[in-house]
Amino acid sequence: MTETPRFAASPKRFAASPKKTGGAVLFAAIVVLVLSAVAVKALGSPDALDRLPDPPAGPDRIPDGPIVKAHPEHCGISAATLARLVPDARTASDGGQGTCTWSSRTDDRKSDRRLSVGITLFRGTGLRPGVPQTGRAPVAAAMTALGPKWSNVPGKAVTGLGDEAFVQLSGSTGATVVMRVGSANVTVQYRSLLGTLQEATARDGAFAAASEVVAALGGRPAQPAIAGAPRPTPARTVPDLCAAVPKRTLRRLVKDDSVTGGTGAGSAALAIRDADTGGCSWRSNGRELAVSAAVVPGSELFDGARLATREYEMRHHDARAEETLSVHDRKYFRAVTGLGDQAFAVHVPEVIPGEIVFRDGNVVVRVTYEATDERHPLSRKHAVRGAYAAAQEIAKALNAH
Repeated sequence: MTETPRFAASPKRFAASPKKTGGAVLFAAIVVLVLSAVAVKALGSPDALDRLPDPPAGPDRIPDGPIVKAHPEHCGISAATLARLVPDARTASDGGQGTCTWSSRTDDRKSDRRLSVGITLFRGTGLRPGVPQTGRAPVAAAMTALGPKWSNVPGKAVTGLGDEAFVQLSGSTGATVVMRVGSANVTVQYRSLLGTLQEATARDGAFAAASEVVAALGGRPAQPAIAGAPRPTPARTVPDLCAAVPKRTLRRLVKDDSVTGGTGAGSAALAIRDADTGGCSWRSNGRELAVSAAVVPGSELFDGARLATREYEMRHHDARAEETLSVHDRKYFRAVTGLGDQAFAVHVPEVIPGEIVFRDGNVVVRVTYEATDERHPLSRKHAVRGAYAAAQEIAKALNAH
């Protein structure tokens, strides 16, 4: 007689009954539903983000160049112009490194002249994730670096010369034109070494030389003229950005009982010199929304709206030129209509979150929306739509403020 092993399991004893199996399946389903509900509550419902609109595309009116890659021969100055401006010219440097200098051989104070041209080409730099610096694109880098030649000589804005220009006039330094043509910054100085040129003579000579440099760099035909004084910039203040985004929008974007808000701009911080800035950010388990606004004041050369336009355009150039880290990633960039005076939307995977930047007069606004939990990433569509939804609320607050 064969004896059953002592530790052999009884099939009948350990078999699961159909009733118990059904109960286990039901319990597991309930657990999954509860966990899903918790995840939706913590991260915001995808359906809520799906119902948000895409930013409406508009025409991109920001020129993307010219991108200057080489210094022109003789810095772009023709022999005829040189002979007229600097009689009996002696060449000190002739453009090898973007610098040209000519001066008269004469010792006569009345006919002594000196013309110098300096051209700096900008290549741009790549974005370092998490560091919102401007000047990554070649044109934006040139815009960031543009500034007066002399700190103690007042300047006047110039129209019709490159993309932007101004002139500094004084008896000791003559006429100095500082201008930008695409990704190149140029300084042209026309003066006398032995005496003092009349202001009109110095200015017209510098304008003539600068106009030829513009043409050599691929810029638009020049018709330089000194602009009038900038208009007074209206007084504006940044509204309470934490109150500008209503609860219904926040519930869609950072829905969670533990959502926290603060007056810091977080990832949307704007660094603009002399600007009055404000910001707010909201963070929950997995999502962050951040907004920042800057009121740009005027200067002796330009009003606040013009300077805010520069700040916006630098960021537009940077975002448009930004590249993905992988050839398999897809970048999203578009000019946006119906949001302030100028606007764009951008998203670059692992580089730039969902981002909206817009300008309203002399106010620049930046909004970012991103995932903070790698296990639950935001799609490009949801990231951009979320940022746009918040940007619309900020625009309303600016109009009402």
